Amino acid sequence: RWFAAARVNTCLIILERTDEQAARRANRVRFVRLRQPLAELLGRDTDSRRIAAVEQLVTRLLPALDRQTAGAATRVIAQGELGAAERWGTYLRAPEFFLHPSSRPVAPLGEWADVQRGYTTGANDFFILDPQRVEEWGIEPKYRRPLLKSLRGIHAHRVSRSDCRHELLLIPPGEQLADTAAAGYLEWGAQRGIPERPTCAMRRPWYALPEQEPGAVFLAKGVWQRHFAPVAVEPIAVDQQLYRIIPLGQAIEAGVTPQIVAALLNSTWFALACELGGRVNFGEGVLWLASYEIDRILLPDPRALAAGERRELAAAFGRLAMLPVADTVEMLLSEERRALDELVFDLIGLSTSERAAAREVLVECLTGRRRRAKKPRHEEKQPDVD
Repeated sequence: RWFAAARVNTCLIILERTDEQAARRANRVRFVRLRQPLAELLGRDTDSRRIAAVEQLVTRLLPALDRQTAGAATRVIAQGELGAAERWGTYLRAPEFFLHPSSRPVAPLGEWADVQRGYTTGANDFFILDPQRVEEWGIEPKYRRPLLKSLRGIHAHRVSRSDCRHELLLIPPGEQLADTAAAGYLEWGAQRGIPERPTCAMRRPWYALPEQEPGAVFLAKGVWQRHFAPVAVEPIAVDQQLYRIIPLGQAIEAGVTPQIVAALLNSTWFALACELGGRVNFGEGVLWLASYEIDRILLPDPRALAAGERRELAAAFGRLAMLPVADTVEMLLSEERRALDELVFDLIGLSTSERAAAREVLVECLTGRRRRAKKPRHEEKQPDVD
């Protein structure tokens, strides 16, 4: 039973137990996505004609091979080919070319770059400093580092210290603090019970946040309608709502620069992979990305690119970075973004029709999340998503 006009995102999973391993592996799993409301597919009759319509619909949704119609899309996969960690949602929404390995060299992002979450302090109200608190306590500059809490207020593809509205209290372990303003601030924090908070209690000493390598490129953990990854032009600390993407040693040796990384992460291909691999909580419409999900995204392997290809990517990002950041749907219309996308699509090996399909599916994902949100969202009202 169901409500034909229910305003919920519903997924039905039908399972049938069998102890025969060979039968399980050979079983044809059908991933079906309805493209029209049930009321349109079945009609609005409530008598026996509706039951017949249901039976006819079920028959149409169980083809032997993949089928695409105006009412539904069905993808058929042998159960033995499904990995335990794979996202089933990808089979429901991804275009066909997205599921097949490229003929060009590709690699998961996590193979050539480190995806690290920003600082989890355990007491943001103590470790994250606003200008008023810095002025009140006079905490020495050497114990403060510019901190970017989110990309919400960022409208450029390059970020610097001037974009940071807060600072992070960063005191090395073993630092001699006698007669410093920082010592007085730590004493005040101890009186408030900060050292007893769970995350702080695990550190030795409790106030010494671990030093983290400055991230070259940043990604937001929560995405609303802006898929973009800015480059840090200065050392900046980031909050745990952001990821730092840092090329690994082998990639650096191969000439992979932050600009090349940013070119790949600002492409339609990467945005589409995030949409298909991330999670959307019911009613919110925000796309949430875990670090392991980002690790798995297949991209052109920058280590395998020719020097000329790397230069072209870096130059394309440079031209894109001249534009202010807007909603992704709007950015797709710019010549600079399309030029960058064409380079990445070339490296993936997509045909002209596949490139158009990638853009269409990305727009569909973005507009679908906006439509399914409980109420309209505006970036200026979202504290932690971008």
